[in-house]
Amino acid sequence: MIEFNALEKSARDRHIPVIFKEGITFIIAELKARHAHSLLEIGSAIGYSAMMMAANCEDLHIETIERNDDLYQEAKRHIQEASLEDRITLYHDDALSFDPQLLKGAPYDVLFIDAAKAQYRKFFEKYIDLVKDDGVVIVDNLDFHGMLEHPETIGNRNTKALVRKIERFRKWIVENDDYHVDYIPVGDGLCTITKAKHKLKLALHLNDASYLHDYLEMGVDRIIVAGPMSAYSSHKFSLEEIEAISARVPETYVMVNGLYDEHELPALRRLIDAYAKMNIKGLLFQDFGVLHYVKNRYDFRMMYAPNTLNTNYMTLNVLEDLGVDSAWVAKEIPLEEQIAIKKHTHLPIMIQGHGVQYMMSSKRHLLKSYAKAAHKEFNQDNVILHARESDYATHIYEDERGTTIFSVNKLYTLDLLNEMSVFDYLYIETNYMSAIEAIEVTHMYSECLKALNEVGVQEYVHKMKDYLPMLREISKPLDRGFLNDETLYRLEDVKRRDNHGAM
Repeated sequence: MIEFNALEKSARDRHIPVIFKEGITFIIAELKARHAHSLLEIGSAIGYSAMMMAANCEDLHIETIERNDDLYQEAKRHIQEASLEDRITLYHDDALSFDPQLLKGAPYDVLFIDAAKAQYRKFFEKYIDLVKDDGVVIVDNLDFHGMLEHPETIGNRNTKALVRKIERFRKWIVENDDYHVDYIPVGDGLCTITKAKHKLKLALHLNDASYLHDYLEMGVDRIIVAGPMSAYSSHKFSLEEIEAISARVPETYVMVNGLYDEHELPALRRLIDAYAKMNIKGLLFQDFGVLHYVKNRYDFRMMYAPNTLNTNYMTLNVLEDLGVDSAWVAKEIPLEEQIAIKKHTHLPIMIQGHGVQYMMSSKRHLLKSYAKAAHKEFNQDNVILHARESDYATHIYEDERGTTIFSVNKLYTLDLLNEMSVFDYLYIETNYMSAIEAIEVTHMYSECLKALNEVGVQEYVHKMKDYLPMLREISKPLDRGFLNDETLYRLEDVKRRDNHGAM
């Protein structure tokens, strides 16, 4: 007979952290309700929680990892004395460096995390793929003795830092659209995390606030706007307009995506301070000075959005540790490579689905210089540039940040949504679209995404075949951009595209 009360008291008398009775009681009830047969525990301590679960759930098999040698030896002794070696497998290792291939029971019905609090997110990200699609992750100590609700009571600097890390994990997991989170106010605070059905969502670069209601009715999930000091957008909103938009749109992201010179920093900081007073969810950035200023100051979601740099998953995984919440994968690489990047990073990834494509930019005012040198006058808001010896055309425009070039041909992916469904957001670029074109294009993508996400592939294919001829008429000229391993920068590729790929 296992004396669990005595085991718990012994641990607490020695200041060994073990789960509260209310917490383990809830977990046992959850295991029974789910008819769980397999569980992976991160943090064995003296084996108390593993033995409690095994003793009360007779069909449950547990694998548990403990890095502390003294605790491991004690847990091993307790498990042997309770004759539970056939139900509990104990590993002596650091869970962060442990080789998951050594585990025997994957995929698991339950993952239970009750180890180093500062590493909760790393534990979660390392082991979540070992949980069944209908499984659950249970995390303990999310209240941390009430300190998260009352941080003013903390005197120790290290404890304050630990509490901040727990709070960041709580915020991160609650705001992660890939998971459904329920907080359970028992013991020292538990949460259950289940996988949400993955859906490719729609993001839109807003060029006309008059149609905001229509976009929201269509189910656009994320509205992206340009404002003062934004780059690569031919339409910019004032601060007052952005505040009005953000009041209506929960997922408003603002482009703070330039590369800023030192003399611009005071104005940039004032701008970010102003955004912090609005209902803005996140910022698109590429200058790490923006990330540095926001970090530990504001709660913006930070999307790393350089135009050409996100070309491998290793970079993104490093940036995630620096506080980047999501990223816009480079559009100048084939779709196959973009999918590979997504599959190897936990970051939410946005991919362009429709619209003109960024080609290059310069801080110099090239149009103004050309007009002056050539003694010409022209409307700088709608200039078309033709490559020498080619009919391939591009848009070129200037603003206070310099000169930017976009393709005239528009990328389209309406018939590739099933293949692109691994991504998190499909981006509609409305630069150089009329308001009517933007509405019509967004409607088609929205309807096809709804069919794919809510009904299935067959219904999506049916709708796509209906809409594709209309799309070709409304939003032309269309082509595949870089998705088929082509490049717009080489003349021979441009000619090949003109002959075979463009509509």
